[in-house]
Amino acid sequence: MKKYYIITYRGSTSGESGEQCGTDYIFDNACVVCGTGAELKGTLKVRGITKTKKNLFETVNGDCLISKSLKESIVEKLPNLRLEQVVDKKNQSIDFYHLYTRLNLPKFKETSTGYVTEDQCPVCMRNGFYNDVTIGNPTIVKPLAFTYNYEDLVLISNAIILKTWECRGLSNKVKSGNKVVRFARPWIVVREDLKEVLESEKIKNIHFEQIIIEGCVQQNL
Repeated sequence: MKKYYIITYRGSTSGESGEQCGTDYIFDNACVVCGTGAELKGTLKVRGITKTKKNLFETVNGDCLISKSLKESIVEKLPNLRLEQVVDKKNQSIDFYHLYTRLNLPKFKETSTGYVTEDQCPVCMRNGFYNDVTIGNPTIVKPLAFTYNYEDLVLISNAIILKTWECRGLSNKVKSGNKVVRFARPWIVVREDLKEVLESEKIKNIHFEQIIIEGCVQQNL
């Protein structure tokens, strides 16, 4: 089985996306209370990114986007990867693509480390995950070490992009008072060959941490 890596973006965010821009979602496998696990119904809508010069970045809503030129470099080496182009509020295509998948990893094992939880939904317990950070001078972001059993990954073992079952931040399915509609986003996990492409492009502000797969001898195939 090939190696997989969590992407953590540590640069400044750019623009808005998703629920704040009128994107449609489906809730077939989402939490009925908070909405965590909502999937895109169509194309991701964005705003405020047309002047962005970055090749990879996150929006303030937590969606990871890549430039058209980076997408072309990736597909040249990984032709089987399909990424959807994002659109504006008028459904006009913009030269950025959504680094996204519908394939979920299972829950990580209790031995996983490098994260904290706060204000989780009491029903799904799927949101409210955060990188564990020690504030100081310097601020230290603890390494993520997510652990899985090999037998739980067999059916998705050749995917180029995966996402964690656990989602970063909080979710709110219904607007009320000061609360806006918001769906927590998963960590994005990429196969080693996509990691190599991103590293060869010298993308700034991204950090990779390998997931731990127990019961499997990982090989570079």
